[in-house]
Amino acid sequence: MTPRDDLGEKSPLLPTSSAEPAVDVKAEFLGLSSIALQVSLATFARIALYSIDYAFLGHLGTTELAAASLASVWTTVPLLTVWSSMSAIVTLCGQAWGAGNSKLTGIWLQMGLMLVTLCTPALMLYYWFVELGLRASTDDAEVVRLGVRFARILMFSIWPNLVYACLRLYFQAMGVMMPTTVVGTLSMVVSVAANYFFIYGAFGWTGLGFDGSALATVAASWFQPAALTWYCILYKKMHLQAWGGWDFSEFTRERMTVFYNNSAPAAVNSLVSNVASSALSLIAAWLGADIIAANAIVSGFWRLLWALFWGFGSGTQIRVSNLLGANRPNAAKMLSILGFGCTVVTVTVLALITLVFRADVFRLYTNDSDLLNVCAAVLPIFVVAFMVEATEMVFASILSAMGQVHITAWTSTLATWLVELPVAYVLAIVLKGGFAALWYSICLMEVLKLTVYVIVLRRIDFAAMAREAVKNMEVEDEEEEVSVAIAEGGTTALGANTGLPSPVPTTLLTPSGLVHQWDHVDDGVHPQHPVVGTEQSAMP
Repeated sequence: MTPRDDLGEKSPLLPTSSAEPAVDVKAEFLGLSSIALQVSLATFARIALYSIDYAFLGHLGTTELAAASLASVWTTVPLLTVWSSMSAIVTLCGQAWGAGNSKLTGIWLQMGLMLVTLCTPALMLYYWFVELGLRASTDDAEVVRLGVRFARILMFSIWPNLVYACLRLYFQAMGVMMPTTVVGTLSMVVSVAANYFFIYGAFGWTGLGFDGSALATVAASWFQPAALTWYCILYKKMHLQAWGGWDFSEFTRERMTVFYNNSAPAAVNSLVSNVASSALSLIAAWLGADIIAANAIVSGFWRLLWALFWGFGSGTQIRVSNLLGANRPNAAKMLSILGFGCTVVTVTVLALITLVFRADVFRLYTNDSDLLNVCAAVLPIFVVAFMVEATEMVFASILSAMGQVHITAWTSTLATWLVELPVAYVLAIVLKGGFAALWYSICLMEVLKLTVYVIVLRRIDFAAMAREAVKNMEVEDEEEEVSVAIAEGGTTALGANTGLPSPVPTTLLTPSGLVHQWDHVDDGVHPQHPVVGTEQSAMP
């Protein structure tokens, strides 16, 4: 969007000299709680979908869970690199839709569909030869054998996963988000039913055992785009608002360059962050099959906890950004304090529940007593790391609401590569600290990031941030932002590695794009990317 000064508008959106209305703390708390509840419930349902496979696999056996987890570690990086590059669709389609160019909106979708279709054979080939990576990760021959089988079945989920990402972002750019939320919820039912049917069988059929779980993921992956296509395209025909039919002559060099400039930075960012996440999982793999399985269980449980408290982080980001855009710095500051307080209370309650039930909280994934003991042994440091990271994430949300995403991006990237991974390797492998060493490294990294964010926030002038927001941004519809948070929270490709969520909060990419994100387009220019380090043109 164009800054107001470029349009010749020198006056701010709201008079800066007028007294700011008094902050209604009760109303702000109720508003924040309402957003948090909606986002957390939707995100928890989506995260639970990704935990279903591992829950079934864990009850099959430790080796089976370890094999599937390790295979996902190796297959996730290339899959999510392509998946993340499709974020260009919501940006470009949103710009075209907002400008009233409905035909161009459909062309950007077509380019995305063509790109993922061309990438699919290469990804399938990678999945087929994943054995090379598995053998480099573990000496357990059975884990390697099962992991290869899992990956080779899972490769048939690649194309529907990527097509679903394209369709979901296309409709999101048009402001259509509820169908994707409904499809995500229905996918849970499909995944549970498919896992049970393909693993254990029915009606006299004994099932496929381990192979059935991968096949269930494939079935759920095909269900998502099929259901969305049936409802939005075949039944409601929503696509006709922004679809001119297939025309490859519209794939001009200029447009392909624009698509590349918008997708490449997001792909590189995903590659860097997912390689780091996978590297931590590979360190766990070097410790043995039981640690691979334990890491999958503990990380999966962390994602469920994250979904429960992230509602306040997301809500804080939405409300702070809107209050700053309304030139209400005092209210934004109060909301930041409220968001922090609510997050602390929520994570404290979750931590106490976790400590009280101890190993029982992991029974969702396995009944193996030895594996439960391995998981329970890391609970104390896990809880500390969980509480520190939750606090860090809400502070990062506040910074993101102010447009300071370059701080969170650089801090997260450097802390991961220069602190977390080296410390994890030294403590776990060199000093033989075992599984707990991985969580000590995570905790140390989060303490460092939290310290940086606290220092930055203490020095930030909320009034100055409000003036900057009024000068450079349009006021977004808060209901639209909440809808995006509900539709997008916890969304990732089925079958991807269920490692820790990215500590950089996801900026809410609404069709008119209120909040800036370091790897997405704003005002026609990419900000400098921490990895690519160049500015990218957004529109021809």
